[in-house]
Amino acid sequence: MLFYTPSCGSTQDLVPLCAKQAGGKHPTALLTFHQTQGRGQQSRTWNAEPGKNLALSIWLPLRNPRPESFPLLNMALTVACVKALAQLDISTEIKWPNDLRFRGSKLAGLLMETHSIEETGKSLCMGIGVNVNQSDFQELSQSATSLKNITGKEQNLMDLARMLLTHIQAAFVTWEKQPDNAEFLQNFNEHLEGKNALWEAETNTQEFTQGTLQGVDAQGRLLIEINAKTTTFHHGSIRLKRVIPKF
Repeated sequence: MLFYTPSCGSTQDLVPLCAKQAGGKHPTALLTFHQTQGRGQQSRTWNAEPGKNLALSIWLPLRNPRPESFPLLNMALTVACVKALAQLDISTEIKWPNDLRFRGSKLAGLLMETHSIEETGKSLCMGIGVNVNQSDFQELSQSATSLKNITGKEQNLMDLARMLLTHIQAAFVTWEKQPDNAEFLQNFNEHLEGKNALWEAETNTQEFTQGTLQGVDAQGRLLIEINAKTTTFHHGSIRLKRVIPKF
């Protein structure tokens, strides 16, 4: 089921209501081209010009919820978005945990949230914000980009939504059949930005550290080698800042 609204606060807040209206048994999506209160990881705001970008949320019913396989679902859906953008000949990398970047600039952000609603059961709400036809990001100009800036031409927002939904649905169906498929982790790590590079990172205690990014494990934890020792970090406990160039 696909719902559209010309404008809304946050598609993440509204898509569970759409799913309930649709009966709660099938994947349901809500899209808009004007989101006024979008949010990203750790409640960061997502600001975008009206009519120029895509905000899309997908409600996915978890018929046999196994929390231990949720990180692999997250990975499968993230890689699905990478594959969708590849149809436009745009090669993106995943900045852990869920940003898609093109040559170091943010192109899209993803947000995964689990819900448990009495009428519909446990579900995953996946939110996607893609910079599409916006060309000016003001103070974010060095850290953000768009499909228009990359390709030099306007993109059809609805066509992009269809591509994303097609790849996301295929990934979700595969995960339902094989929730422990090792390819989800392998594919995620293959697209991980700065893998095997030296990073500067900031922990949740606002301490800075440096280490070599080794990848992500099956629980979605970041693996960083610090002082010849591999340390694991959960989502929210560390933030990757920048790759330290080699001289």
